[in-house]
Amino acid sequence: MITYSELRRELVGMFADAGIASAAVDSDLLITELAGISRPELFLCAGEPVPAELERHIRELARRRANREPLQYLLGVAYFMDLELEVTPAVLIPRPETELLAEYAVKHLPEGGSMLDLGTGSGAIALAVAAERPDVRITAVDVSSDALEVARRNRVRCGGEVRFLQSDLFSELPGERFDLVGANLPYVTQEEYPALEPEVRLFEPQLALTAPDGGFRLIERAARELADHLNPGGRAIFELSPPQAPRLAELFVKLGGFDEIDVLADYTRRDRFVSVRIAFRQ
Repeated sequence: MITYSELRRELVGMFADAGIASAAVDSDLLITELAGISRPELFLCAGEPVPAELERHIRELARRRANREPLQYLLGVAYFMDLELEVTPAVLIPRPETELLAEYAVKHLPEGGSMLDLGTGSGAIALAVAAERPDVRITAVDVSSDALEVARRNRVRCGGEVRFLQSDLFSELPGERFDLVGANLPYVTQEEYPALEPEVRLFEPQLALTAPDGGFRLIERAARELADHLNPGGRAIFELSPPQAPRLAELFVKLGGFDEIDVLADYTRRDRFVSVRIAFRQ
């Protein structure tokens, strides 16, 4: 029988040969998650034999990971802030930088306020804010019914009072206004898409990744409709690609009625968000 250390060594080599930069981390996560042990425990039991059924399961998923299938889809979970979320190929895997958007919402929402999460996917942003701010009323929308099924299961999994609704941006929210709108919409250009990492290009939903007009079409639509859905003094924050940040900031200046138009950086100091405040109803 193979030991944990031997199996780990084999997986690290397999993943490295497949071009996976995080080969050691992925090997450790795959083994520990399936074995139900912590990473320190993995090294403590390094010389112990791996049970045959567990080895079979690990090898099966390792082969798929070597074909660049995302580890989160293989395990069925992803972590976002303090939440463990279900993820399937119907939703994007939550990115670490998107936690900054959720943190912005937690900080800027008024007591007892309301929030709209545009393009909710797995429900990560909405549920993370709900966990931190149970006083806030949250609505989360997505155009994909499959994504919303995952989001609703995550609501049961994580708790939190969130209304999930199928909507093409604001289409199903006539007359509704919010104190804060958070938008993580598709922003990858169709030219960039073929060059994405295999994990993204081959397995994550393209509907949630790409948009026409240089990845800007949905962001622009949402920006143009935003004023009709913000309360006086309400705020919005958009996640986008760094080249799009000045374009969106300039659009808000041209639209008028917005102030505190700020470009915010992500963890790598790249321009990743544009935030605005509206001072009055349009």
